Amino acid sequence: MERKGHVTDDAAQAPAGRGRLPPLNALRAFEAVATQGSFAAAAARLNVTHWAVGKQIRLLEDWFGLPLFERRARGVQLTDEGAALLGDVGGAFDRLAAGAARLRNDGTARRVSGTVRVNALASFALCWLIPRLADFQARYPHIDVRLSTTSRKLRYVGEAFDVGVRSGHEDAAGVSSSVLLPDLRLPACSPEVLLRHPIRSTADLRHHALLHSTSTRSAWSDWLHAAGAPRLQGARHLHFDHVYLQLGAAVAGLGVALASLPLVEREI
Repeated sequence: MERKGHVTDDAAQAPAGRGRLPPLNALRAFEAVATQGSFAAAAARLNVTHWAVGKQIRLLEDWFGLPLFERRARGVQLTDEGAALLGDVGGAFDRLAAGAARLRNDGTARRVSGTVRVNALASFALCWLIPRLADFQARYPHIDVRLSTTSRKLRYVGEAFDVGVRSGHEDAAGVSSSVLLPDLRLPACSPEVLLRHPIRSTADLRHHALLHSTSTRSAWSDWLHAAGAPRLQGARHLHFDHVYLQLGAAVAGLGVALASLPLVEREI
């Protein structure tokens, strides 16, 4: 979420005769998957989720009307059509990079500078945002990021932020909101826990301690209801004040947490 301001739409129609281009973000994801050999490696390179990369590849395959990859147990392999497209896309990206390098230098490049105040949930800041800040600072060394955390609704935070990150939509005066990434939730635990008691179905969760956090207190009951097991009880229940403590307990082997995929994707 960010404060409303004047926004200029730089998008323009392509010149006549250039032809319809496929989605450029999807081409970027395609090139990353093709060169990295898997969706997970491409997601790490692009600093997005595995789910987001898969969505872009499906979008591109739908646009062309044919498969570009063969999905295999270990990674993916280009189809003949995908290999042909990679040659064209790689050459186009190389030409774009060369053109940008010619235009950009320290004397002519517009220097982006200033301070941006980010207010986020503590677990999101610790598990998702902070691991990406080093890359952001390398790209934009003249931007000072000031990070604060609270679980309060943004309308109660006042003027102390430029960008706010919350789970779910919020309506507040002077604030516009958009989706940053999907909050997909799934049971997560350490490999050692699975070795002791494998989880092959929802029913197997009854053998495990279920980990809860105060800020997501209804998450397990909502998930179990959606999974068709509303009355299932774990072997025990452990409760923590914050999501990051709950996730830390899962990593330490204390039980199974219902984790937000963006927060644990780097641990998978």
